[in-house]
Amino acid sequence: MKLEVSMSKVAVLVADAFQDSEYFLPKIEIEKFGVETETVSISSAPVEIYSFFRCIGHLNIDKTIENASPGDYIGALVPGGARSPAILAEDQRVLSFLQELNGKNKMIAPICRGAMLVAMSGVAKGREITGFHLASQYPDLVVKPIVERYGGLWREDKPVVVSDNLISSRHPDDIAYFAEAIRNWLLSSGALRQ
Repeated sequence: MKLEVSMSKVAVLVADAFQDSEYFLPKIEIEKFGVETETVSISSAPVEIYSFFRCIGHLNIDKTIENASPGDYIGALVPGGARSPAILAEDQRVLSFLQELNGKNKMIAPICRGAMLVAMSGVAKGREITGFHLASQYPDLVVKPIVERYGGLWREDKPVVVSDNLISSRHPDDIAYFAEAIRNWLLSSGALRQ
């Protein structure tokens, strides 16, 4: 089945120490739908790519947050990582970017610790969301307390939680479910046509 793309760009929000698989796996799936991705960060300097707590390289940035207009995107992918979501959450421009996307009912798709940034933006308030949940293995990285502090309704019993335009996933192991939920949202929003 061939999909046609109407408005075709998703912002991918990253900073230093984003998790490689949480960036590359969903990005590739989104691009398979014919949707362009654009890497956005708080500065134009390349950011550190992390694979399980170790820097493995750097990623060039396509656009800074100050030059990224929410009107140019159908949504945002928010990868997690050890530090990336926390760094981005300290920048009001990033929080405002997510709020504006949400206000226009555009897709917001956090995976793993990316849910922390979305919660801190206020987008998850009163909505179901999931994210990194392996407390027994990495208690310092769980995001449930942060999500709940900002009014999100925590779920970890499903690989993906969809709450209107908010599509959240627990972990890169759940990528097939995450990609399917993103595809379904893009189809229902009219961003993709069969």
